[in-house]
Amino acid sequence: MKIAVLVFTYFPDGSAMGRRAHFLCKGLAEHGNEVHVVVAQRFNDGPMYEEIDGIKVYWSTRTTLSTFHNLSERLKNRWSTYKILKGLFGKGIDWLILIYPELDRIPHLLLAKKFGVKTISTYDDHRSLSINPSIKNRLLVLRGQIADKLIPRMTNLNLVTSAFLEAQIRGVAPNTPLFKFPPIVDTNLFNTNKELAKVFRADFGLGDRVVIAYLGTYWYVEGLAILLAAVNFLKQEGEDFRLIISGKPHMGFEADNVSSLVKQYQLDEIVVETGWLPIEKVIECMSAADILVVPKLNNIANEAGMPAKLAEYLSVGCAVVASKVGDIPLYLTDNEDALLCEPSDIESLADKLRILIRDRSLRDRLALNSRATASKHFDYRVVSEGLDAVMRRLL
Repeated sequence: MKIAVLVFTYFPDGSAMGRRAHFLCKGLAEHGNEVHVVVAQRFNDGPMYEEIDGIKVYWSTRTTLSTFHNLSERLKNRWSTYKILKGLFGKGIDWLILIYPELDRIPHLLLAKKFGVKTISTYDDHRSLSINPSIKNRLLVLRGQIADKLIPRMTNLNLVTSAFLEAQIRGVAPNTPLFKFPPIVDTNLFNTNKELAKVFRADFGLGDRVVIAYLGTYWYVEGLAILLAAVNFLKQEGEDFRLIISGKPHMGFEADNVSSLVKQYQLDEIVVETGWLPIEKVIECMSAADILVVPKLNNIANEAGMPAKLAEYLSVGCAVVASKVGDIPLYLTDNEDALLCEPSDIESLADKLRILIRDRSLRDRLALNSRATASKHFDYRVVSEGLDAVMRRLL
């Protein structure tokens, strides 16, 4: 098959959505397909066309972090992506995949239909308002909600990451085929590196202590405030450990003030903030950890979304503590490949962390099983094989 993929985020790395799109395209290419990725904007130096992991990648425009939201920039890259796709369609494309489509993707969708190209759209999360939404935030969410009412009916296949989104999209487009598309990970890339783990521990003065780590955004629904409250609880009990927090606030959404909470609980000697890490350092950090934590709140955003970092945590082969929210319990079994805590519950999270801090053998057993779970459910090769079969059947 000849497949075009339209991406409006960093590619191939830089964000969970960018990595997800990269692994999807890489998997489809490895199954013998010709994959073309059209990326709206390039934020760094480099050619406007490259071949990466057997994928043909076209960047439509070059921009900067300070200008990419400008209206002129947006109009320019929308028109440029349209022209690139038109050229590809003229040479023969079987499928167009729209990664997380908005209303302004409809012209691309209609162009595909004009050329007889079948279309796919992907759905990864819930359109969420801020706690105190501005007019702009309300308009952006409304625009997304309208897109989610229209586009699923116009495509030939919809991909969803959770049961929540499956029900939502089926309600809009009950006659359109649907494929469950969980978070995906390259289990070869995300694997424990003991030598790099030693380097990371030395760089941050972690020694031989038990290390708990969180990697991701500070958006409040991720539960960092709950995690820090649980860590304070464990500190008062006299547990000896360190907590690594790696990430940054979520752009456009309310974030937990990690530094302020660390000072409030007097956790300066326990908590290390690394800031946002590049992918190679992310793997170093995960490798250095004894426990990786997903402390998500009981929130509709977490019911709808399935965390990409969970697939990466499991793939590294580490003991994981995760909130029992959304689709997480569909893939993980408590005390077999992870410990599951109640969402938004400080005591439940502290209890699970305490168990793992004290029990090395349990950490080792969970780590071994977590790696097997990642390979079974989230490896990009496995998931893309299933998607490839569905796409070929629909052709």
